[in-house]
Amino acid sequence: MKGKSFSLRDIAEFTGSRIVGDPTVTITGVAAFDSARPGDITFVAQKKLLKAFSDCRASAVITSAELEPLVMKLGNFSLLVSDSPQLTFARVANLFFEFPMPEPGIHHSAIVAPSARVSPSAHLGPFVHVSEEAEIGERSVLMTGVYVGRNVTIGSGCVIFPRVVILDGCVIGNNVVIHAGTVIGSDGFGYVADEKGQHVKIPQVGSVVIEDDVEIGANCTVDRATFGATRIGKGTKIDNLVHIAHNVVIGQHCILAGQVGIAGSSRIGNHVIMAGQVGIADHVTIGDGVRIGAKSGVAANVPPRTDVVGIPAIQKDDLFRLYANIKRIERLKKDIERLKEFVKDFVSRQGSSKGGGDRKNDG
Repeated sequence: MKGKSFSLRDIAEFTGSRIVGDPTVTITGVAAFDSARPGDITFVAQKKLLKAFSDCRASAVITSAELEPLVMKLGNFSLLVSDSPQLTFARVANLFFEFPMPEPGIHHSAIVAPSARVSPSAHLGPFVHVSEEAEIGERSVLMTGVYVGRNVTIGSGCVIFPRVVILDGCVIGNNVVIHAGTVIGSDGFGYVADEKGQHVKIPQVGSVVIEDDVEIGANCTVDRATFGATRIGKGTKIDNLVHIAHNVVIGQHCILAGQVGIAGSSRIGNHVIMAGQVGIADHVTIGDGVRIGAKSGVAANVPPRTDVVGIPAIQKDDLFRLYANIKRIERLKKDIERLKEFVKDFVSRQGSSKGGGDRKNDG
């Protein structure tokens, strides 16, 4: 970021935003609103944050048309007005922050098999191991301690962080980022019980295919298929500590938050969002555009463009109705107790009335 600067006009043209204020303001960095200084640009997209925004010292603020008049009252800011302030801020941040690409070359401690093919523009850091018949594409970076198995293909522009393991036969597309400690191509969890109840391993002889523009977080595992391929679709982004089992197919441009677990042979559509700690049972199909709330357990197919939540996961609106009814239970219990007392008293009075009448007739 050091040394970069842009006028607000340049940033507005780049992001397609509307300027309110001085277009010649020089922007030298991006920051959160509570730490921004003169020269920085920040953003606010939620009305509830405006209270804390009053002490912001940024030179410019990215915001929405709805919040524009409110932000103007809080300080002497120039504004970039956007339909999606957070997205605009992300694009602006990418103008200033770039991954520091190391120089091409192979460190003297790296081990590269004679039959491996490594692009001259690639970088292999200390103690990288590249096995037989593997291929490393142009401008790809393999950091310290990365292991690449036999017949692995890694495309161009990839960044593989330290101690990533990519096992035999896996295919990594272009512009893929894999963070530290992740294992690609570990054996799928496949066993069958024999006559004595002992577990016999099913050979896992498939592969993993990771398509272009995927990012996988730290300490994830993507198991190879029993046969065929476990596949992660183009543009999908995966958080830390996610487990993807054998023969799973994940569509394009999905989001998987931390600690998601997907059991074997499930099919995930395009543009699916899974919040933290979601669990997907085996052989489940999740349709396009589905959103799954945190900690949900999905044991059945989910149709496209549905929001589900809970254990077992059901449609969000249904769960909220059930939850509202649960909150009424205590009140209903009290109503029932009052009703029981009323009935008991009513029956008692009726009995007394009948008994008194009999005695009167006898007299």
